[in-house]
Amino acid sequence: MKKTIAILMLGIYLFSLISLANALLISSVSTSPNEVAPGETSRVSITLKNNDDFDIEEVSTSLDFTNIPFAPHSSGSDYLISEILSRKSKSAEFDVVALNNAASGIYKIPVKIEYRESGQEAGTPNKIKTSLISIMINSKPLLDVNSDDGLLLKNQKNKVTLKIINKGLSDAKFLEINIQGNSYATILSQPKIYIGDVDSNDFQTADFDMFFKSNAPDSIILPATIVYKDISNKEYTETMDVRLKAYSNEQAVQLGLVQRSYTWLIILVIIIAIIIFFIIRAILKRRKQNNREY
Repeated sequence: MKKTIAILMLGIYLFSLISLANALLISSVSTSPNEVAPGETSRVSITLKNNDDFDIEEVSTSLDFTNIPFAPHSSGSDYLISEILSRKSKSAEFDVVALNNAASGIYKIPVKIEYRESGQEAGTPNKIKTSLISIMINSKPLLDVNSDDGLLLKNQKNKVTLKIINKGLSDAKFLEINIQGNSYATILSQPKIYIGDVDSNDFQTADFDMFFKSNAPDSIILPATIVYKDISNKEYTETMDVRLKAYSNEQAVQLGLVQRSYTWLIILVIIIAIIIFFIIRAILKRRKQNNREY
């Protein structure tokens, strides 16, 4: 009997603790917009629910911006609600701004809620509840594709290096690039290459084997399509033109980009020397034979 009473009393005690802990709940958190770019603002709304049978008063909700790239915007970091009736809800709202140099990611903001119960004796400490909310900083990666400097010659195979540059504040993930040929340029290698990640303020390169026809113009424009995702796994597809500068062998020699080749001249001289050698040898041999006859 005593054991049963003890278990019952323990249950009542634990239930009272749970009820006290759940007296004030954060029932929902919303941000508008859902994602904020560096330098932009967002409205954060924290809905508080009084889950008990008594009213609560002087509800102060504060956000701690220490060590995170956010700051209050047009408002403070505290929001005061005078009263939340039993079983009712009210919202604390904050305008926050993401710092200009903020990196993309999900950031946790500590929340502190301080309140008093209706009828609570004067001088008794306020109730305190702590929690965390999350805000995502994200901006679209700003990608550019151009040709790396290199000598490209017509009427022969070339290695073309394309540079994918991320000028944005957000990383690009799972990137692949696909380049298409045209009537003047033929892709000899695989047209699609998987790159992977291109971090903010960084670049990656992709190499393609191409053949440029002899009648190709000096400036060749090829479309390059890139497919990638941002940190929230939103997929983007972009097509941009890549300009390639191609030279004939004569143009490259005139511009000093290629050393003039004298191989053919050396071969010609060698051939002429061999012919002269055999001619002189034959003449000398004939003269020797004529001298023996006399």
